[in-house]
Amino acid sequence: MGETGSQTIVNSRLAFIFLNGSIIHNKFGVYFQSSTSIPIRVPNDCGFETLKSRIHNTLQLTDDQYLGEIYYRQPFADAGNQFDFQSMQLKNDDDDVNTMLMCNDQYSCVGPIELLYTIGRTPDGILSLLQVTMTLTHDVLLYYNGRWNMSRQHEFVGYSFIGKHPKRFDIPSRCTIDGLKDVINQVAPQGIPPYDIHESQTVTRLFFEQSGHSEYLDKVIKFEIIELKADDDVLKVLVQYNYWKQFGPIEILAVFSKPVIKMEDDMSRSQHDSMKN
Repeated sequence: MGETGSQTIVNSRLAFIFLNGSIIHNKFGVYFQSSTSIPIRVPNDCGFETLKSRIHNTLQLTDDQYLGEIYYRQPFADAGNQFDFQSMQLKNDDDDVNTMLMCNDQYSCVGPIELLYTIGRTPDGILSLLQVTMTLTHDVLLYYNGRWNMSRQHEFVGYSFIGKHPKRFDIPSRCTIDGLKDVINQVAPQGIPPYDIHESQTVTRLFFEQSGHSEYLDKVIKFEIIELKADDDVLKVLVQYNYWKQFGPIEILAVFSKPVIKMEDDMSRSQHDSMKN
């Protein structure tokens, strides 16, 4: 605890950790390879547990990470004083660490100690990592400039959306109401109303076609129209979709604000209508 910086250097050896690296074979035996090598001081009287503790603190490992394997790049010299290197695994034994330190004394000319260190993750740590790196999305069908009616037949009752050229897109699992509106503004085709959405228009209201069992027949699916007003509403939609997704994508009807069209846009719209006629 009271050692100075110079005393620490005298009473320890310099080592380099090759984190999650690989063992490469060549004419000199083996060498370690990784994207980065991390320096560490190994005490002269180091035991296996001390070595693990030093490595753990140096790498600042989290609770969901654990020690995988440690390999030492062990040097040997032949009769012609030519060096050959082998990989020696350091197991839960102080004798392995003592062997490493003695080799470093005997063959100090080869340079610092080289350690290949692998990190493992607990099952909970793997799940947490997947949740961070993977963004779950949900399949959505957008009806813009549309409406709803009572067109369901056979095993389907209730309301349904209708509209020309519905657009399909994905929304992330943690989408907010504002985020959903932004995505819809990007997905809706830009063009001349009423067939497309003018750049001046924004989403004002959103409606969701909610699935559920009929009150009278459990095998009959009933659809109701629910307005989405808050973040919690969007969350409920995504949760329900995970249960009802066998019946298709999430269906949303978007109501846009009135377009603010300049004179040249009016002329373009007239030309557009003439071409359609």
